[in-house]
Amino acid sequence: MCTDMKRTLAVVTLSFCGLAAFAGIHEEYSEGYEILSSEASSREQERPMSFYKEGKVAFFRGDTAYTATVGNMYDLVDIEVCPELTGLGIYGTFAYDPRKRTIYFSRVDEIGNADMYEATLQGGSFSEPKLMRIQGLDKLRKKIRGSSTVIAGWTYRYDRVTGFFNPTLANNGTRIYFSADFKGHGYGNRDIWYIDKAKNKEEIGADWVMPVNASDSVIPFNTKAREDYPFVVGDSIMYLMSDRPGGFGGMDVYMSRYEKDHEFKIYDTTLKDSVVVKRDIWTPAVNLDSTFNTRANEYNFIGSSKLVMFMSNRAGGKGKDDIYVPMPFRAEPDVDLMPEITLTEPKGFNWVLFFFDFDKSDMKPEYFVQLDELVSAMKEFPGVVFEISGHTDERGSDKYNMKLSQERANYVKGLLIERGMSPNELVAVGKGFHETVIKNAQTEPEHEQNRRVDIKILNE
Repeated sequence: MCTDMKRTLAVVTLSFCGLAAFAGIHEEYSEGYEILSSEASSREQERPMSFYKEGKVAFFRGDTAYTATVGNMYDLVDIEVCPELTGLGIYGTFAYDPRKRTIYFSRVDEIGNADMYEATLQGGSFSEPKLMRIQGLDKLRKKIRGSSTVIAGWTYRYDRVTGFFNPTLANNGTRIYFSADFKGHGYGNRDIWYIDKAKNKEEIGADWVMPVNASDSVIPFNTKAREDYPFVVGDSIMYLMSDRPGGFGGMDVYMSRYEKDHEFKIYDTTLKDSVVVKRDIWTPAVNLDSTFNTRANEYNFIGSSKLVMFMSNRAGGKGKDDIYVPMPFRAEPDVDLMPEITLTEPKGFNWVLFFFDFDKSDMKPEYFVQLDELVSAMKEFPGVVFEISGHTDERGSDKYNMKLSQERANYVKGLLIERGMSPNELVAVGKGFHETVIKNAQTEPEHEQNRRVDIKILNE
C-alpha cells in the first residue's frame, strides 16, 4: 500500500478543521422529497450516466446512447438518441471537457482489458478514439528519456487485465479521477485513483502522470471493499459508490469532502519525537443514509444545482436498473388508515398524552400511570368509538412524520387494548405535523407539546 511516511511508527490525527464549506448537492433533497424512477427510465436496462455538452445528461440503453435535458420539474426531459456517442465503445461513465471538446472514457476489449481513451468532437462527430498516454503503463523498468527518473516498476496490467473505469473531471480538466483495481498497489478491490495532466510531457513521454491512489494512507476513504463511480463537485466534494460493511446492503452512495492542509501528528523514529505534517486529503466517506440508499444497489450518483440523479436496481422500478431522481413529496390520505365511519366533531371527551421523545414511537415508563387513568375515563363512555390521533413536531419530512405519527397512534391503541378496551372501540390515525399545538415551535419544550397523542370521541 502506497505511503510517503516511511519513518512513521504511530499516527494521530490532530484535527479536521477547515473542511470545505461547499454543501453537498444532495442535501437539498434530504427532506420533503421522495426518490422515484425517472421518466427517462424504461423497461430496458439503463446504463451509467454522465454530464455532456450544453448541460445535458447522457446515458445508454444497450449500445445506443441517449441525451436528456435537466428539466424544471425535477426530472429529465427531451430524451433523444445521440449518434456521436453511440459508436465510441464507451464502457461505464465518461468525462467530457467542454473547453477542449474532448471526451475521456474506458473501453473494454474481448478479454476484459479496460484502458482509457480520448476523442475530440469535430463538428458533429468525434475523432477516432486513441489510447491515452499515461505514465507508467510499461511493464518493464526503464529510464525516461533525458532523465534519471525510473518508473516505480509496478504495472497496471496483470493477469492480462488492465483497469481504468468510470472517469470524472476535476481541477478545470487537469485531473481525472477514476476507479481501478491495481493488484498490490491499492487497498483491495477497486479503489478511487487519479491522474494529473503532465507539465513535462517530453521528459516523461506521456500526457498524464502516473496514477495516484486518492486515499490517504493514514485516514483512508478507500477500503478493502469496492469503491467506484467517483463524481466530483466543485473540487470539494466527491460522491462515490461502495459496498463496504456498514451500509444498507449491496452498493451504497457515499460522500467525501476534500480538506486542505490536514494536520497529522506522527512519531519519527529517527528524531525519536513527534512531528506535525500537513497534507491535502479526502476525508472518510459518509453514507448518504436511507434517503438515497436501500438494500439494493445504488451507484453512479451525479448532479448539479438543478437536480441529482443516480442508478439503482431497487424494487418498484420500470426495468432492471433505472435512473432515479428526487421528487417533491405530496402527502395524500391513505384510505387504509382512515376510519370507515363518518367523523363528527368530538364531544365530551378530550385526553392528551405527552410522552414521546424526539423520533420515538414508544412510551417512557413513568407515563404508564396516565394510561390507567385514561382507560378508567374511557369506560365511562360505553358504546362510543374513540379516535386515537398521533402527532409529531414540525422537524423532518412530511412523509416520515406521517409514518411516525401513525406508529405512535398504533402504539397507544395497542396499550389500551392490553388494558381491556375493545379494538372495535378504537380508531388509530396518524396526522403528522399538520395539527400542531404550537406553530413554528423553536424550543424543545414547545416541540414536546406537539409530540403527542390525542384521544377523542368520534360518535355518541
